[in-house]
Amino acid sequence: MKFLKMNGKARIGVLSLLLATLFFSCSKSDDVKTIEGKGRLNVAITDAPFPIDIVDKTVVTIDKVEIAQTTQASEDEAETRTFVTLSEEEYEINLLDLANGVTAQLASVDLEAGSYDQIRLHVVDAKVILKDGTEFDLTIPSGSTSGLKVKIEPAVVIEEGTESSVLLDFDVSKSFVMQGNMNTPAGIKGFHFKPVVRAVFVGFAGQVEGHVTDDAEAILENAHIELWSLTETQEADTVVTSAFSDEAGFYKMIGLPEGTYHLSAAMENYDTIWVDNVAVEAGQTTTVDLALTPVEEEAAETTEE
Repeated sequence: MKFLKMNGKARIGVLSLLLATLFFSCSKSDDVKTIEGKGRLNVAITDAPFPIDIVDKTVVTIDKVEIAQTTQASEDEAETRTFVTLSEEEYEINLLDLANGVTAQLASVDLEAGSYDQIRLHVVDAKVILKDGTEFDLTIPSGSTSGLKVKIEPAVVIEEGTESSVLLDFDVSKSFVMQGNMNTPAGIKGFHFKPVVRAVFVGFAGQVEGHVTDDAEAILENAHIELWSLTETQEADTVVTSAFSDEAGFYKMIGLPEGTYHLSAAMENYDTIWVDNVAVEAGQTTTVDLALTPVEEEAAETTEE
């Protein structure tokens, strides 16, 4: 079994390759050495994080990664899908290591030129480890049989001699559903594993980043930032991805499809704020700094009553 080495902000290798595709889309140069008639595809994984005050590790084991190539002989014939194996190595990944722009490589292979629209992950094991050392082994729903199918948005079109990247965003907060209540004597009884993963072709994606402070410009750590798809109402569950600010107040969301979004930031004892019309463009970084206002003591007391 391999343990994935994470690529951080100042490291080179897979992350620098991922950033190159973020800023330059599909790259075609003499530096990309591929087999004739093929292009190279890199697959990386990241995480929309889980509240760190409860859990120390959320670990998944993946033993196979596949991608679906779509073909259509003619307009009158139905589209066919053929799965191609990208990797059959077993990887154990702590998803909480993947936050604020950190990624880990799952595969880097040469593929036939064509269109690819789906990733299939074979997840064979999952567990949650709390900060007090309590460990929960979780049941895998079909992960070791048919595999978890994730649609790539938009589909990747690989051309001969090019290099492309797909980012898998594993949403831990939705994938590991806590059972029980940590604030009661019974405590946490376990977790249900319901994997929620999105896949995005990095060449058509942008990113949002910024810093979180209070209204006196003091750094705020562990503020919860969510990116919402733009709809007529904010009541629907339309969160695209999320992040937590780090010890420097910094947050970063990567692999975001082009579009316009809402951004929210929340933290205990602070008013939740919303930022509307956050524009994301392919290959660009949108900076949104956030300032939270402490909840007034009188308002907090009234709420408690």
